[in-house]
Amino acid sequence: MNINKTVILEYVRTVVISLFVALVLAGIATACSKVIAEHHARMLAKISNTAKDNEIILYLIDKYTEMANKNPGNYSYNVKLGNLYELMFNYQEAEEQYKKAINKSPYGVYSSYLGLANLYIKQGKYKDALNIVKKLKNTDHKPLLLAKGDFYMNLGDVLWQKQDYDDAVTQYKIAFFYYKKVDSKKKAIAITSILDSYNKIADRYYEQNKVDKAVQSLETALLYKETPILLYKLALLYKDFDPLAANKYMEKTYKLDPGLINFDIYEEILFNLVKMYYVNGKDLEADLYKHKLKAIKDFQKRYVITEKDVTVDIIKYGLKKNLFKTKNNAYVKFKIDNTSKYDFNKLYLIVKLRHDNGSKTVFEKKLFSKKNPLKSRTASDTYKIEYRFTDKDEIFLSKELYFDFYAGKKENMRKIPVYSLKIKN
Repeated sequence: MNINKTVILEYVRTVVISLFVALVLAGIATACSKVIAEHHARMLAKISNTAKDNEIILYLIDKYTEMANKNPGNYSYNVKLGNLYELMFNYQEAEEQYKKAINKSPYGVYSSYLGLANLYIKQGKYKDALNIVKKLKNTDHKPLLLAKGDFYMNLGDVLWQKQDYDDAVTQYKIAFFYYKKVDSKKKAIAITSILDSYNKIADRYYEQNKVDKAVQSLETALLYKETPILLYKLALLYKDFDPLAANKYMEKTYKLDPGLINFDIYEEILFNLVKMYYVNGKDLEADLYKHKLKAIKDFQKRYVITEKDVTVDIIKYGLKKNLFKTKNNAYVKFKIDNTSKYDFNKLYLIVKLRHDNGSKTVFEKKLFSKKNPLKSRTASDTYKIEYRFTDKDEIFLSKELYFDFYAGKKENMRKIPVYSLKIKN
């Protein structure tokens, strides 16, 4: 199957958008999926690998070794020692401690098994890790099922980092099975990871010009959850081969996130359907799609905006500091140029101040109206934005600062980025 150049460019644009969404969710997914045992998580949160912390770890190792010798039948000290040796990157000793704990563990205890399994993941011994977890019998014990789900999420994340998306999605599916069994909120995280994996698999097939397999991958992902990006990608892939299927997915995208759509492509799909039904003598169906085509054109005219339609004309900007250098004032003066062929009866403008650790909305306003529109090919009045912050704000120490401009014609549609201004090197 061959795909035309327009669809290729639009598919690539959608890949970029989906990557951005994945990055936003990655922090949440990673934070939740890596927690295998509560005590281990607490230790990792409190202890890093500075020289001072290494002294603490060595002290704790001596302490728990002494306790283990005094209580040879207590497995928990060996689990803790395994955790501590992991923090010191002494994996050989950590493995030995986990194995000792397993030999001492009473029936039903699983922390030692999972400690060793996750150690094997760190060492790239995935088969050994899976073999250890398989020794744990499935029961209705909720903490065990949850811990198993965490293990498979952890393994999936490691495989994802290695770009082994096929194996990663298998592990995420198993994690989802366990989370679903205990009705854990982590089901949503597993589903997000499954969708992201299938998305990556589809992109890889697309690069190899295996469109059928790309379609199969995306449609499998839809069995878990329908998202606008997956639906839109399928519409693009079907566009030149099955306009009915393309329109089905495009309509669903339109209902969920119309701001994602390239409406020139949507109109082309509808026009091809009109033509197809007209040639086959099906006037009723042809009229139906003519009506839909007109409605989409009207919607595009009223609500759709592209980055080419808006130009931000910067007049003045800067970063002022007070005498004691404890307070800053970031400011920008600008005009909006309407470079589109339509008047702006409404324009929702959002400006964010982006810094090293995130961004903050500093301006959000609806501009213009039907009575006072911004005419096509004209510029607006001058606007000024100021944001003051002190040395107590995290933004103060940022090495780089930007004003990011986002615009849209409809309040509940995604605002697209139209300009970025760097105000601090």
